Amino acid sequence: MSAGPRTAGETGRALRRELGVPLYLNAYALMLNTVVNSGFGLLYWIVAAHAFSPAEVGRGSALVSLMLMVSVLTQVNFGQALIRFLPRSGAGARGLLLAAYGISAGVAVLGAGGVMAYCHLALDPGDPLHVSLPFACWFVASTALWSVFNLQDSALTGLRAAVWLPLENGVYGLVKLGLLVLVAQTSLAEGVFTSWTLPVVALLVPVNLLIFRRVLPRHLRDAAPQDRTPSRPVLVRYMAGDYTGQVFTQLSSSFLPVLVVVLLGAEQGAYFLPAQTVFVAMTMLSLGITSSLVVEAAKDEARAAHYARAVLRRIGVTVLPAAALVALLAPLLLALFGPQYRANATLLLQLLMVSTFPRVVVSLYITMSRLHNRTAALAVLQFVQAVGMIGGTVLLCGPLGLDAMGWSALGVELLLAVAVGPRVVAWLRSDRGDRAVPAPVG
Repeated sequence: MSAGPRTAGETGRALRRELGVPLYLNAYALMLNTVVNSGFGLLYWIVAAHAFSPAEVGRGSALVSLMLMVSVLTQVNFGQALIRFLPRSGAGARGLLLAAYGISAGVAVLGAGGVMAYCHLALDPGDPLHVSLPFACWFVASTALWSVFNLQDSALTGLRAAVWLPLENGVYGLVKLGLLVLVAQTSLAEGVFTSWTLPVVALLVPVNLLIFRRVLPRHLRDAAPQDRTPSRPVLVRYMAGDYTGQVFTQLSSSFLPVLVVVLLGAEQGAYFLPAQTVFVAMTMLSLGITSSLVVEAAKDEARAAHYARAVLRRIGVTVLPAAALVALLAPLLLALFGPQYRANATLLLQLLMVSTFPRVVVSLYITMSRLHNRTAALAVLQFVQAVGMIGGTVLLCGPLGLDAMGWSALGVELLLAVAVGPRVVAWLRSDRGDRAVPAPVG
């Protein structure tokens, strides 16, 4: 006889049990953070699409993407290192975090300075990426600040305090949107970029006070006696392989809006933006769940495969149905931006959503490799992703326009899923004898 429907009380108790497990609590917090970020991000670009011309939106998005790319590349992948090693870093957590901040911000200044020198001195004033000297200085400062802002999220994730992320990024999204509305009423140059970057300044101090005065002391109290930071050779090897792969990832993500503007013009760059924003949101939903998996499996490596199966089930009932729904509603979603966006980017968005399905397999392989500290394999995989995305875009943009990105993404993710799928399946089955469930907090 089948059980009847759950009462509200039973549902509430089941939800409390679910959220009592750190793996799930932090995964859902990271997913909520993605929803908050993506919701505000889409609203931001909808307002921008109506307040600015397509050329201004395309240039603004290209400059933001350029800043994000430089920031990520100059972080030397400390973000993933914090997620991987902070859970077992013990008394060395503070030093590891401060080193990540200092090195990343310093390298960001050097990298952004070089990029801005090229954009200011080498590009013709009529080029979409040419910048003035005052803007170049603000770009350099913004890149360094964004690096620290981004590492805050990784620190909160690695310290098992991801529940703070939706609040932090919700405040950022609100302030960013408010500034966009404000600058749209003025003649301020580079209003899109300024409204995107200025709110970061206001959030750095309160979030770091939270980390260093509340979250980090709690982490130190709960640390096991054997917990310690990895040795320098281990950390360097991990970050070297992961950083190499991250370089390729940025070529197939943050660099794409810049490439679209160069190949197809600033207006097509604007039309590309909503589809990419939604695609990044779906990718970040999966990444949120798998990041929680990395944190919990780093603390209990023997049960990594069990945690991975639990995570895969939750991806199957959250991320994949959401991707399918967005694909179906793509024309309506893009119509919010305007009829030009719907006409130019509907098929692109649908193709990107379909590519989310094979991408889940690839994401699990990436997680498995990070837990095993096999980052060299990740570099190879991400190199193939970059070559497929960039190469396919360049080769196909002539006959297909923006849709070239969608077909390239789908093709490369299917290829990689087939290649790494058997290893992922073997990993998921590696401890089938362990049927226990993760223990709740306390």
